[in-house]
Amino acid sequence: MILDSSDPIFDATELVIYAKALFRNHEFLRELELPLPRKRGKISSLPTRSSSEVRALSDAFHRGRFNEMRVLSPRATDEAIENRIRRLSQRFSGEGSSRPGTNNGSNKIITPLPELLYALADTFLCEGKDGSIRVRSQLIRLWQELILVVPPLLISSAWMAAQFMKDGDLFPAPDRQREVAQRMARWFCDSTLPVDDDPFLDYISETHGLDEVHMHLNGSTEAEKVWFDALKRPDKVVGNLLNSKFQDSGFQIPIGSGVKRLLCQEDNQLTPQVLRSRVNNAILLKANLLKSVLTGCHEKTKVTGPKDNLPADVLYRKVSHEICAKGAHQVPSRVVQEAWKLCHIFVYVATHQAAKDEGIALWHYVLLRAQFCRLLVQQQDQYGFDQFQYITQNELREETESEYSERFRQIERGHQRGIDHLEGRFAPKATPDGTAARLSQILRGYLRFLNENEIGEPTQTSFTNNCNSLSKLVHEIGRIEGHLGPQISKNSDIANMPHQSLRRLRFGLVAHFIKKQDTQERRQFFAGKLRPYCRDSRVRRETDQTARALVALIKRTPDLPRVMRGIDAASNERHAAPEIFAPAFRRIRAAGIKQITYHVGEDFAHIASGLRAMMEAVYFLDLGAGCRIGHGTAAGLDAGSWWSAVGRYVVMPVEDRLDDLVFARYMMLHCSVSVERLPLIDAEIRRLAEYIWRDPNVTVDGLTRAWRLRDLDPLARGDRTSDVEPRRRAEVRRLLTAKQDDPAAYEIFLKRHGVNACEGQLSRSREDLVIAEDADILNAELLAGIQKGVLQELWRKRIAIETLPSSNVRISIHDTYDNHHLQNWLTTGRDNTNLPICFIIGSDDPGIFATSLRMEYAHVMQLLQKPSVLLESGERPDLTLEKLCLDAKRFRF
Repeated sequence: MILDSSDPIFDATELVIYAKALFRNHEFLRELELPLPRKRGKISSLPTRSSSEVRALSDAFHRGRFNEMRVLSPRATDEAIENRIRRLSQRFSGEGSSRPGTNNGSNKIITPLPELLYALADTFLCEGKDGSIRVRSQLIRLWQELILVVPPLLISSAWMAAQFMKDGDLFPAPDRQREVAQRMARWFCDSTLPVDDDPFLDYISETHGLDEVHMHLNGSTEAEKVWFDALKRPDKVVGNLLNSKFQDSGFQIPIGSGVKRLLCQEDNQLTPQVLRSRVNNAILLKANLLKSVLTGCHEKTKVTGPKDNLPADVLYRKVSHEICAKGAHQVPSRVVQEAWKLCHIFVYVATHQAAKDEGIALWHYVLLRAQFCRLLVQQQDQYGFDQFQYITQNELREETESEYSERFRQIERGHQRGIDHLEGRFAPKATPDGTAARLSQILRGYLRFLNENEIGEPTQTSFTNNCNSLSKLVHEIGRIEGHLGPQISKNSDIANMPHQSLRRLRFGLVAHFIKKQDTQERRQFFAGKLRPYCRDSRVRRETDQTARALVALIKRTPDLPRVMRGIDAASNERHAAPEIFAPAFRRIRAAGIKQITYHVGEDFAHIASGLRAMMEAVYFLDLGAGCRIGHGTAAGLDAGSWWSAVGRYVVMPVEDRLDDLVFARYMMLHCSVSVERLPLIDAEIRRLAEYIWRDPNVTVDGLTRAWRLRDLDPLARGDRTSDVEPRRRAEVRRLLTAKQDDPAAYEIFLKRHGVNACEGQLSRSREDLVIAEDADILNAELLAGIQKGVLQELWRKRIAIETLPSSNVRISIHDTYDNHHLQNWLTTGRDNTNLPICFIIGSDDPGIFATSLRMEYAHVMQLLQKPSVLLESGERPDLTLEKLCLDAKRFRF
C-alpha cells in the first residue's frame, strides 16, 4: 500500500516524530542559553540579537533538528531524513518566507512554533459533546507518545487560541468574562491531559463510573502542574532537587546516583544547578512575553515600574494577574489560568505582532518548559522499574504534592465526573502521630474537594479548620458522603453542612509498605562476618514498627477503617520478598483491616521468579477472596517475547535459581503441569542444593516444605510464648508448631537465615549463574503451564489482578500498547475455556506516565479492537470493557 499525505495515521506519525525532534533540540537550547542581560535579581527587556547571533541560532536550530530526527529514525538515510524534514516544514506557512524588517533566517525559527502547535492541535484534538477538549480515539497511541516529550497543555492552549480567534473571545467584555471562563473550565476539566472521544467510554463513565483501584497519591500530579509551581516558587520546587543527597542506586554493584543519571539522560550538560538557572530564565522569558502581550494589545496598560526595574518573579506575578483578570480569574482552575496566558502569547506571536526577539524567546521558553516536564514523566527509552524510581526520587513533585485537593479535582475531571471510586495509596510512618499527620493532610484535601462544585468553587464557608483531629476529619467525611445521618454539633458551620457532596468521586486509602533493602546488612549476612540475626532483619524490624504504629492509630481512631480500606507493599520487588511483610500483614489483619493487595510479578530476573513471587504473595500473605495482585505481569507474558526482550540470557544468584526450580516443581505437582519433566527438575534441584549446602539432609522434598515455611517470622526466635504482646506470642507459637510438625523443613528454614549455616554456604548461594534460553530447563511450554496454574489458583481463591497498561509499557518488556500481555488473557477463551481470569484496570502513577484511568480504558479498548484479538476472543469489545468496569466494582476495597 502506498501511503500519501491523505493517510491520517501516516501524517500524524510524521508530525509526532517532527515535533519530538524540535522539542528535544538540545543544540538549539544551548545556543539560546547565552546569559540573558539583566541585573542581579532584576529584570530587563528581552535581549536584542545581532544578525550574526540570529544566524548562529538558525544554524543550531537546523542542525539540532536533523540530529534529533536521525536519533528517532536510526535506519533512515540522511537523504530520507532531509526529504521528510523538507516535506514537514513546508506545512507551516512561515517556514522559508520573509516579511518586511525580519531576517529570513530568524523567521525560519520564529514562525514554525505556533504553526506547529496549531497543526498538532488540529490533528489530535477536537471538542467533545460535553464541551471538553478530547483526543481523537484513532490517534490516542500516537498522542501518548507525543506528550511524553511535548507538554500537552501547549497543544491544548493552541487549540483554545484558535477557537478564541474564531469566536472573538480572546478579549471578552466584562459581562462575558465569566461565561468565557466557564467554557474554558469545561474544555480542560481541571486537567492538562484530555481524554479520548470514544462514545462507549462516555457511556460507561456516565452510567457505571470507573473505579481507580491502583493509584499512588505521590506521583499522580500532572507534570505541568509542577511547572506552574516551579515558576512561582522555584526555590522550593527545584530546591528539593538541589538539597537532595544523591545516593548510589546500584542493586548489586555501585552504579552512581540514578537521579544524576536521569538528568544526564535528558541532557548531558544538565545538573541540578543548571536546571535551577533554566527555571530562572523561564520566569524571565515568560514575564517579558506576557508584558509584551499586555503592552502590545492594550497600549494604555501600565505593568511595570519606572525603568522596568522589577525582579523577574514580581513582574511575572503582576503581568499574570493582569492577563488573567481579563477572564481566567473568574474560575479557580490553575489549568485554565495557565492556558489563558499561553493562548495570548501564541496569538500575539502568530499574528505577527511580536518582534523577532519575542519569537525566539517563545522558542526558548517552551524548550525549557518541555525539558523540565520530561524529568517528571517516564520516557519511551527509559525502561524498567529503576528508571521509574529515579523520577520518584528527584523530589521535584514534593512541593506541589504537599496539598491534595488539586489531585482529587484532576482525577474527577470537573463536569465529566467519570470516576466513581478512588483508592489512593500512601506510605504510613513509623509512629502513630506521623501517620496521623499524613492522613490528616490527605483527608483535609479530600474534604475541601467534597465541599466544591464541579469547577472548584467552594459551596459554603470552609469547615476543615474545625476538624482539628483525625477522628473529626473521618467523621465529617462520613457525614458529607452520606454514610452518617445528621448529628447536632455545637459548631454552626459543621451543623449546617450538607450531608451529600456535589462531587461524585468517593475516596478510600490503602496503606502501602515500602519494599527496600539494607545493602550493607545484606552484604554482611552473606559474608558471614558479624552476621545479622536473620535475612533482612533491619527491614523486618522497620516494617514491624510501622505496622505497630498503624495498628495503634486504628485503635485510637475507631472510625478510621471507614476511609482506610486495605494494605499493600510497593516499590522495587527485587528489594524485598513477600515473606518479609507476612508478620506485619498478620498484625494489621488482626486489627480489622482485612483487604490486601500486593505489588508483585512486575520486575524480575527470570519469568519464573516473577511467577514465584506472585504465589509467595498469595501463600505467605494469606490472600483470599476479594484480595488483589498488583501488576502480575509475569502471568501474562509470552515466554518467547520475554526472552527476546532480555537478550536471550539472564544472570541470577544460585539460590534464586534454586528457589525458582523448587517453586516450579511445586506447581507442576500441585497443578499436574508437565509432570514428565519432573526427573529433570529434581536432578537440577539436587545439583544446586548440593553445591550450596553440601548436606545430604537437604532433600528436594525438604526444600519444598521449607519454602512453604517462609511466612514465619525469624525475629520471633528470641521471643517467648509468655511475651506481653499478643502478636509476638502468636508468632512464637507459629514457629514452635512448624518445628514440631516438620523438624527437617524447619532446620532448612533456619539455615537459610544463617542459623547453623556452615562457612561458605551462604556466600555460595549468592554466586552468579548464567541461564540461557536454549539451555533453560524451564522451557517455554513448562512456563506456560506454570502461568496457567498460577492463574487457576488466583481464580480459585477469587483474587483479581490489577492491570496497568501505561505502567507496564514503560516498566515491562512491551514496546507499545499493541503487544501488551493482557491480550494473552483476552484470547485464551476460545482455545481453553477452563482458564478464567479476573483482571481490572488501574493507572498506577498517572503523573509519571502522563495518563489517567479513562485513558487506560481507552488503550485497552484499542487493543480489544485489534483484528487478532477480535478473532480469538469472539466477544464484542464494548461488552468486554463493560465487564472489566463492573469487575472493578466487585473487587474495589
